[in-house]
Amino acid sequence: MEKWVTGRLDAPMMVVRSDVSMEKTRLNQAERKRFNELRHERRRREWLLGRNALKQLLTTLDRGDDTTAVSFPDRQVSLTHGGDTAFAAGTTAASRGIGIDYEPLREIDTRIARWFLNEAETNWLNEQPECDRVAQLVRLWTIKEAAFKSYPNNAGMTFKEFSIIDAAAAVTTVVATGHGACIRVACRACDPGYLSIAICRESP
Repeated sequence: MEKWVTGRLDAPMMVVRSDVSMEKTRLNQAERKRFNELRHERRRREWLLGRNALKQLLTTLDRGDDTTAVSFPDRQVSLTHGGDTAFAAGTTAASRGIGIDYEPLREIDTRIARWFLNEAETNWLNEQPECDRVAQLVRLWTIKEAAFKSYPNNAGMTFKEFSIIDAAAAVTTVVATGHGACIRVACRACDPGYLSIAICRESP
């Protein structure tokens, strides 16, 4: 995965995966306080998976392993949860930010497309074989989510403000409407599901 996404985005990328088989995450005092504030068991499990992946990544980047020191969006790291898996992505390249999203395939109502796809993206989706539309919808969601996470000024923005230039491509450009940014996203099938990683740079 690291070699593939590094080549596609033309930037050194690190990807760390954490799942339920991993050794229990060791938490510092601040992390333990945050963990104890979580009330739902599923949220606690997801949070621990994320901390596990993020700690490994921060250590590799020589940023220590205190995950409470990270505030997203971040220029170097991003985090995603999906099912019983978490992924963290990191880069040493100059960027405005990076983003990662993973979504496992599942049954969903394709009518949700109207909430995050623009007209051109919706038309492309409707041209796909009906048996493939759910998978393609999940794929497009991960592309938009990764792009959104990579954009440092995303507060108050919606997914519809992020336009995918080539919805069919494994590597595409995403444009933030009205904003001077160039976001490149690489997406590939992963276990069954889709994983997307984005890097945001200034417009040329």
